[in-house]
Amino acid sequence: MGEDLAPETQRAQYSLYRAPSSDCRYRCLDPVLPHLGNIIPASVACDLLDVYLTEPGSSLFRCASPYIITRIFRKTSLLHPTNPRRTTPALLATMLWCSAQTADIVMLHVPGSRARICNALYDLATALIIDRDPDRWRRFHGGLRVEKSEQPQDGYQFSSSQPLTTAKNEPGGVVDDVLTFILLSIAVSGGDFKSDCFKWWSKAVRLAFSLELNREDERCSAPMSPCANPLCSCRRDQEGLSLSDIEAREERRRVFWLLYCLDRHLALSFNRVLDIPDSYCEIYAPLPEAIWEDLDIIPPGTLPQREFGPPSIVTGTGFFEYFLPLMAILGDIIDVHHRRFHPRLSAVDDSHAVAIISNNLATCEASIDKLRREVDEDDNADEHNTAAPTTPPPPPSTSSSSFGAVPIKDLITTSYKSPIFSRARDRSRLELVAAYSAHILHVLHVLLHGKWDALSMLDDDDDWITSARFSDCAGHAIAASQAVSSILRSDPELTFMPYLFGIYLLHGSFILLLFADRMPQLGANRSVELACETIVQAHEVCVVTLSTEFQKNFRKVLRSTLYSVRGSSPTEWEEHKARRRALSLYRWTKGAKGLAL
Repeated sequence: MGEDLAPETQRAQYSLYRAPSSDCRYRCLDPVLPHLGNIIPASVACDLLDVYLTEPGSSLFRCASPYIITRIFRKTSLLHPTNPRRTTPALLATMLWCSAQTADIVMLHVPGSRARICNALYDLATALIIDRDPDRWRRFHGGLRVEKSEQPQDGYQFSSSQPLTTAKNEPGGVVDDVLTFILLSIAVSGGDFKSDCFKWWSKAVRLAFSLELNREDERCSAPMSPCANPLCSCRRDQEGLSLSDIEAREERRRVFWLLYCLDRHLALSFNRVLDIPDSYCEIYAPLPEAIWEDLDIIPPGTLPQREFGPPSIVTGTGFFEYFLPLMAILGDIIDVHHRRFHPRLSAVDDSHAVAIISNNLATCEASIDKLRREVDEDDNADEHNTAAPTTPPPPPSTSSSSFGAVPIKDLITTSYKSPIFSRARDRSRLELVAAYSAHILHVLHVLLHGKWDALSMLDDDDDWITSARFSDCAGHAIAASQAVSSILRSDPELTFMPYLFGIYLLHGSFILLLFADRMPQLGANRSVELACETIVQAHEVCVVTLSTEFQKNFRKVLRSTLYSVRGSSPTEWEEHKARRRALSLYRWTKGAKGLAL
């Protein structure tokens, strides 16, 4: 392309892209600037970092990247003007690539420029991370050796230096590398070739286990501490922790819990079993978002205690505070679901497990209502000023490495108030979190009691629609559609969690499709039609915010079904076959791959 341009144009373009690092507003980007070459100027790299750091739903004109579902690092740490967080070039390039997919930046609106820049950033990011990939190396007696099959991409040369090694002399990496693989998995799984994400996902999980992120807070069972094992975590916990140590350990926790959440999300999306069992999680839940961002001004001894292992109730509006508990329950549902297909264990009665999960769903729902009441009470106290201001007593003194037994869920009912209430009181975000969480909870009920495959549900070979489980599903499917209406009122563009929301919207819609499909035999039902119209509208908005083929196809299926109910299709049989062909692309039967085409 460049060869067809006039020489003066080429010189101007070269000057533009080779912009000096002095044009860079953020020093944290310095490690990646030399690699950007003629891809983008430093100023655009800064604009893309701004997009990366944008909160979802904060602006229609500066939309967040749908693939950045939460920030892992503290914003103040990353953007420190003189001592920013040291971040690998591979992770920085991947952050820029994720942001460039949808960023509303003038340079990316030039025809053809977005695809060219995204492809170049992807090539850069993958080349940089493959250079750091532990899979490049194999162990032998005496050290590590490069695998001969690993070849560098065109234009890039692999480093000859040996990688970091773990305590077991495995080729290792750093937490940045895990996050790089996670971001690649997210963005690739959100595109057209979803199954291509598996190679990155596998690397993320294996490296996280190699770095023992899941054992960050492993408890020592020895009667005396420190124990005789030189690699035991109890020896590390004896050391005094600086702020940077606390921050680094919390980053490891946050990266692991992001991986955990995505494990459940992708397992549902692609009809897979879990890669990260709950029994592997010897690690504390993340700090509340507001405390995490203000970590440098909060004395380490006053950090709140938290739950050990995955939490199951909603405690706030931060990503890990509301989405992590939902994913913990989803993981239990996935375990039960796949056990029903087991060739030897499927006959085992799962009613006790279903009852426990149902109770956890009810408790989680109650925690959302409690969160709303807490904010209402806090607002009312401020409005009426009925009580003199008091300083709440601090929680029990503790360090980040030796938390007590009191989980953070219990702190909400005591005099301690999370800064999310006292500092932000962001009711609009609370309404968003409550509406999305309520919808996902109803869908989790549907997944627990119902069928996951749309065609199997429509065929009803086992007379499932006459069972009590169907009645449970039907009620929650209608409630889920009502929750979608609330979401559309609070977030009409569906920009709050576009990457995550689609699969829950889809599975919550299958029973409505069944209702609509049976209306010619059972008679018209206005409430079902309205619920279906709400779902169609939500899918249409989702496609605008983050275009996905499965949502386009399902919208057509549901719309076509409604047309046939109203008698407005002259070729009903052909329409019926077309609907089944569309649904057959995405199956959740035994061994099927869900959305992974």
